[in-house]
Amino acid sequence: MDRDAINPLQPLTADQVALVERFPLPEGVPDALVSKAQLETALGVSGTTISAWLRRAPNPIPYETAGANGRAYEFRLSVAYAWMQAMRADEESAKSAADAAAAQLSLALLGGESAAGAPGKMSLADQRKLIELEALRRTEALQRGDLIRFEDVVSGIEEIFAAIRDGLDALPDRLARELGLQGRDLEKIERACDDVLGRAAQNVQEVIGNGEEGRGSI
Repeated sequence: MDRDAINPLQPLTADQVALVERFPLPEGVPDALVSKAQLETALGVSGTTISAWLRRAPNPIPYETAGANGRAYEFRLSVAYAWMQAMRADEESAKSAADAAAAQLSLALLGGESAAGAPGKMSLADQRKLIELEALRRTEALQRGDLIRFEDVVSGIEEIFAAIRDGLDALPDRLARELGLQGRDLEKIERACDDVLGRAAQNVQEVIGNGEEGRGSI
């Protein structure tokens, strides 16, 4: 049976219409209701990232059906895609504005407009052009994949760490089966695994912080 016959697409709200008009689906891509796993594939992100977007405050990723009581999340593909594009555009705009503000403050501390005529120093107009060029280069680098968004780095590290944690959690039982270890030997191994996980978690925290500071692209 046709999926749309079971779950027909509902009319978009006024805000959603504006969002989708601003960032429409690529030509030839039909709109549809998709599951979380399908959305991961469509947007090229991990399940961890989508889960973080659902918890995002304010402005979480829109969904058609909430995942609860045995029901899976459902998303309107056109709306989810437009939301992601708008979020990333806003993030890049905010980052560019912050870069420009920081550069302007630096100029002010170095003399502001008076620095324009100083030998060996760029004029304020040239400084602004340089800031705009750098923002454009960052945008192009993101599109090429030369830069990685902070949230994607965090998601990747979390997934790798989860795999390591699962492996270490299973290690004592495996050694017990394969080597016949038991009792105090297993307790020592479990403590050693816990120590490794604790140090790894601390190192990850030092690298990525709490996931909020330093957001942007690296």
